[in-house]
Amino acid sequence: MPPFRSLLPAAAVALGLAAALAAAPPAAAQIREGLYAVQGQNPDGSGYEGQFALQPGPGAAWLAAWQVAGARIVGLGVIQGGVLAVSFVVDGRPGVAAFEVEPNGQLRGIWSTGGGLGTEMLTPR
Repeated sequence: MPPFRSLLPAAAVALGLAAALAAAPPAAAQIREGLYAVQGQNPDGSGYEGQFALQPGPGAAWLAAWQVAGARIVGLGVIQGGVLAVSFVVDGRPGVAAFEVEPNGQLRGIWSTGGGLGTEMLTPR
């Protein structure tokens, strides 16, 4: 038997491993603390812009704050499985928002205060 035949099984395993690694998805982006630019759409279709801040809070919670159209909205959130969920109160109405992290670090989300769904894109600054 020629000497290279004993290397064939190892070469096949190495090629298979290389192919598997090349096909693996890239590492997921992480939701991070900091400032974000806000671009959103209200349930009625009107748009808005502003700023969003995310920082660690008590325990495993996160503190969220929006500054939109002269209003400051604060909330409390949790991060689980690449999703940020935040509860908040605006104009006396409770609301909830959920954001999923995009590969580029942006957070794409939906929100509601019970009157339809709004959407938001949060871009890290």
